[in-house]
Amino acid sequence: MKFDLFIVQIAILFLPGLIWAGLDSRYALKSKPSEVQFVLRAFQFGLASYAATFGVYALLGWPFALADLADASAKGILTPSIFKEVASAIGVGLILAILWLFGSNHKWDTRFLQWIGATKTYGDEDVWDFTFNSPVAAVEYVHYRDFANQIVYAGWVKEFSESEKLRELVLRDAEIFDFDGNKLFETPLVYLARSPDNIHVEFPYRPG
Repeated sequence: MKFDLFIVQIAILFLPGLIWAGLDSRYALKSKPSEVQFVLRAFQFGLASYAATFGVYALLGWPFALADLADASAKGILTPSIFKEVASAIGVGLILAILWLFGSNHKWDTRFLQWIGATKTYGDEDVWDFTFNSPVAAVEYVHYRDFANQIVYAGWVKEFSESEKLRELVLRDAEIFDFDGNKLFETPLVYLARSPDNIHVEFPYRPG
């Protein structure tokens, strides 16, 4: 029973990193990490959460207690002060995780390297992901051309995703034209999906 309680307390200590790693795996990574990779990322994110929490405590002049693992299996780890720090680290970790997801999905690191001229590549992600995550106005409005059916879907990109088999777009305020420019109909939302080797998207936006 004491050993089980020790395991539970260790798991609680790892909660900040586990929550961050779970969000990262769900919303940032393109493929599911292995169990070893997930544990390593959870450990790294947990360290970052506690380090940031320690910094906040230091700025506020609050004492930061360290967990005593010397006889943890017998005496336990989660003292009231440690429990408060874990709760604080979870809050700090959530904030950092949101910033991490925003930076990962908007490719801050890649854009910074491009800005300083260190690289012209997009990193590990492909151009589809990089383009539709871009904040520039030119990629917000698209013409999605369907050559097989001689149809053009024109609209504002609301959502997008990619998988091994499909590239998906949801357009809002969509207008549908034939290849002669005749408007066929319009719809508030339209979902489009094609295989990666059978998709053609145009960006007609011109400044001014």
